[in-house]
Amino acid sequence: MNSNHRCIFFFLITLLSGCSNSFWPAPGEVPLPPAQQAQLRLLEHHRFEMQLLAVRGAKHCLPGQYITLENLYRKAREEALSGFVKDAEITLLKYQTQNAVIQEQMDWLEYHTLCLDPHYSEVELKERFLLYMAVDNQFALNKTELLPEYKKSLLYAAEIIKRQEHWLLQLIGYTDSQGGTQSNYYLGLARANTVKDFLVENGVNTNQISVTSMGESQAIGDNTLTKQLSNRKVEARVLVEHHAQSIHRVFDIKDWHAIRDGL
Repeated sequence: MNSNHRCIFFFLITLLSGCSNSFWPAPGEVPLPPAQQAQLRLLEHHRFEMQLLAVRGAKHCLPGQYITLENLYRKAREEALSGFVKDAEITLLKYQTQNAVIQEQMDWLEYHTLCLDPHYSEVELKERFLLYMAVDNQFALNKTELLPEYKKSLLYAAEIIKRQEHWLLQLIGYTDSQGGTQSNYYLGLARANTVKDFLVENGVNTNQISVTSMGESQAIGDNTLTKQLSNRKVEARVLVEHHAQSIHRVFDIKDWHAIRDGL
């Protein structure tokens, strides 16, 4: 495993296992009120949004805007953790407005300038996306419903691909070797369509996604539960289309008012 893959691996571990530990009460403690829990879950999602913006180069290209976003996130988090639900709700609305502005500005900058973080790489972003799509334990036996951890991972994947409109995604459904060949083909297809529907429900353009099934045709010998689980999956493949865009040029800071006015 090279250094880039190690970074990606630890990034995922942090998000998928460490994010929520500081938010939720330990066993035996009084559970948080539902409204407070909902806000803290939303804050987990917003923290991931900020990390994606950082990967795209927002901290480098829009430092002031990004700091404002971070401050709003921290304020909302402190208010939510302290139980000030109404205050946190107002701050979260301000955060969401600021986030929408930065996302739009970053879209413009990516197409028109070379203002990108030196560490930014679309290849790395694609690898992170595929890792989210490839988590273990996706489906139960003979089922098409998404298992909880798979669903959580797909939410993160959707956040990446819905801002990469030039990506085309192929979803391939697989099954274990139990059952008939024909029924497994349709089960694999149904699983792929379930994943597609979930991504579309979370903002991905349906025209970016195609589905197919391999059924049981590539199932490894699944005489153990672990192998059976690994065969019940949907595999994701990404084709990156080189879309038409303006020729990149470098803008000076004095040009920013023109950029802003053009958004």
